[in-house]
Amino acid sequence: MVDYSKWDHIEISDDEDDTHPNVDTPSLFKWRHEARIQRAEEKKQEKAKKNAQSKLRKSKLEELKEKIKKLEDSESKDEGTQAQLTGLQKEYASVEKEEKEFEEKEAELERYEKEHPNWDVDTISSDKHNRTIINKPAKKPATSESDDISEYFKANGEAVKKFGMMSKYEESHKYLKANMHLVSEHLGSYLVIWAVDLAVEDKHELKERVAHQAIVAQYIMELARTLKRDPRDCVDAFFVRMKTAEKQYKDAFDDEFKALLGRVDARKLVRLEEARKKVEEEEEAERQARLGPAGLDPLEVLKELPADMQKAFEEQDTPLLMKSFEALEPEERQRVYSRVVGSGLWVPSGGSASEGDDAGDKGDDEEEAFEDAE
Repeated sequence: MVDYSKWDHIEISDDEDDTHPNVDTPSLFKWRHEARIQRAEEKKQEKAKKNAQSKLRKSKLEELKEKIKKLEDSESKDEGTQAQLTGLQKEYASVEKEEKEFEEKEAELERYEKEHPNWDVDTISSDKHNRTIINKPAKKPATSESDDISEYFKANGEAVKKFGMMSKYEESHKYLKANMHLVSEHLGSYLVIWAVDLAVEDKHELKERVAHQAIVAQYIMELARTLKRDPRDCVDAFFVRMKTAEKQYKDAFDDEFKALLGRVDARKLVRLEEARKKVEEEEEAERQARLGPAGLDPLEVLKELPADMQKAFEEQDTPLLMKSFEALEPEERQRVYSRVVGSGLWVPSGGSASEGDDAGDKGDDEEEAFEDAE
């Protein structure tokens, strides 16, 4: 008996004609295609994010393994060292378990996707043979003198910015006529990117001026495509048309300008959100890097301490630290001692310092190693 289950997850709709009369079929197929591409991109980003987290866990395991080995090889076998070792071993087991569960889930997901592939018009087939025969070299369009947009930006950045700050059609026309090498697809792209930069800096008046010039550049390119001419041949035609154009043409230009401003402001929000997330990730990475042997943040623990104890740690004043410990109740003393050791603020260098009472009694007889909490 033939198993047809592998055909259950096929999404092919571009050739279907059975749609409602009121539905624009080409638009429907375009929307479905874009939706598939978006889902694939989201899936790709999610996989990259999970792989990055796995990489961080593996790095953490290596770091913990080195710390555990160092403590196990240490000649000091006091209770403080044993407490640190136990904390590290527990943290290692937890991270290792988390990584193992992740790998098992990924293997199961990979196996399921292999058994139940999702096919669509983009993935159901692939080229076995692909050959292109060129009878004669194609003439390079004038606009491709600098195919690499970064090279264009580097070579013409200042000149493009000067054009972007112009506000009158007459001076824009004159400037482009004198700098025809600027007229290309990259001109509009540069101005749009600059407009987003200005939006992020809240320079709204200049942003609008630059966005207007970007639409000018785009209209020149669109006119060139319509007339099938070199864009540089269309500079005069565009400005003459803007000067003598009917209201309908100018209204269309203004609509494009307003739409671009909307896209620029939307991109501004996306860029600010990306910057915020990057800062949060950097701050979290810094926090993870400074965690103590028990997984406690030394800065957070320091803020919880009494004022005199904070001062003792900041100034690395051992007598003041002993005095501040003696002022605490025994139970509170033990709790505070456990947290400062677990966070790495206080690293006992000799003897047994696991009991809070002992911490208060030893005084200057016990040498303590302070770690910088900054």
